[in-house]
Amino acid sequence: MENAIQTSTQARKPVNIFPKAEGVPLDFSPAIGNASASLRFMVNRNGIDVKLSNSAAITALRFEIEFESRFKYRPPELHARVQRLNSYINFQDNVLSFVLLGMHGEGISAGNSTIASIPLDQDLNFNVVAAYASTGTGYITEIKYQVSNDDSEESALTLEQNDPNPFATKTRIEFAVSDETDAKLLIYDVGGALVRTLLDRVLSAGEYSAEWDGTDDSGRSVDSGIYFYRLYAGVYSITRKMVLAR
Repeated sequence: MENAIQTSTQARKPVNIFPKAEGVPLDFSPAIGNASASLRFMVNRNGIDVKLSNSAAITALRFEIEFESRFKYRPPELHARVQRLNSYINFQDNVLSFVLLGMHGEGISAGNSTIASIPLDQDLNFNVVAAYASTGTGYITEIKYQVSNDDSEESALTLEQNDPNPFATKTRIEFAVSDETDAKLLIYDVGGALVRTLLDRVLSAGEYSAEWDGTDDSGRSVDSGIYFYRLYAGVYSITRKMVLAR
């Protein structure tokens, strides 16, 4: 059962976060429809395994991961399912942008398997910024993504897209944690400044929701525009983008 997070307005000192990426997708052409696709970022002692689950073929995939500054970049390893596709990897300002693109009608066939492994020398904080896919039938779409410690379906950190989005007065954010953990749900502006702390406490395993009414920690209404909400759980975090349109 979902637990509603009670939020209150409190003045807080902004917390430091490492550099923010806005998660703007590449302009794939042609673009997407509504493919049922999701990514799971599975953390192990060797790094991060990226698992793709898609019920229909997709022609393009992009995700972004933001690492701490001490992260030492090594190229991801592509697994057999996607080795024939064109891959584009960029690492800049501690953000890894990873793109797979099918050409001449090729794509990523339906399936459920690990598609890439990202080597890590040691445990590091990282943040999944965004994930996008294209089916070649319409528009680019943001797809679901999770962070987990292993391949267990019960062990995952999930952050859903806020609803409604865009919103004018208030919006609902749903998320889930699989184990008891120190959790934070924070809202930032496009410049990376902390706007509102919706949650900062220990949570038990379960599904939760919180609402944001478009005010900052001092109770003042903020301007219309793009904002980012980030869920922290232990050393992992997930970020999504939302739009306030008054």
